[in-house]
Amino acid sequence: MRKLLTTFLAFIFLCSFALADESMLDMDMDFIDNPFKNQKPVSEQEFDELVNKMTTPRKGLIQKFRDFLNRNKPENDPVLKNFKSDGVGEMGMSAKEINNAKPNVVLSSSLMDSYGKVIPSGHYQIVFNNNDNQKSLSFVQGTTQYGTIRAIDTKDNWDSNSIIYARIIYPTPDVARVIFSNLDVCVEGFARVVQPD
Repeated sequence: MRKLLTTFLAFIFLCSFALADESMLDMDMDFIDNPFKNQKPVSEQEFDELVNKMTTPRKGLIQKFRDFLNRNKPENDPVLKNFKSDGVGEMGMSAKEINNAKPNVVLSSSLMDSYGKVIPSGHYQIVFNNNDNQKSLSFVQGTTQYGTIRAIDTKDNWDSNSIIYARIIYPTPDVARVIFSNLDVCVEGFARVVQPD
């Protein structure tokens, strides 16, 4: 019995050794020598998609249900949640600068200002001045002032949708009416049109 058991164990040992040796011969030796030979390169877009997929937290069923119930609350709106104010308002200016804005007008003909000076036709910025309760509108290009007309308060804002604006109309062929409005005032001034010779 002892001989039979020894022979049986030897047979099992030799068979397992033979099978193990055979499996070692079936291995791909090229893969061992160069493991990256058949690898497909990954594009940057695929890499970014995989990183985003792995870093995005997964939402469970309860979290999805809670998000569904709170979908209309402003604090849960993803656009408002990620919004960062840059401190600018209308016209891309801060609230401190918006009152000093200089709207533009186009003069199609030359004007005579309130002090007898001729303002040539062209593009101008309108600047409101209030010195010693004497209101006036100045026609400016850059840092050069071309003329000034006296102004009075008005409530006629020409149904404008803007907060700060300046407009010019010609009620008669020889008179120009300029209106200016900002957050504080709404004024208008009149100037005589210089007739070409």
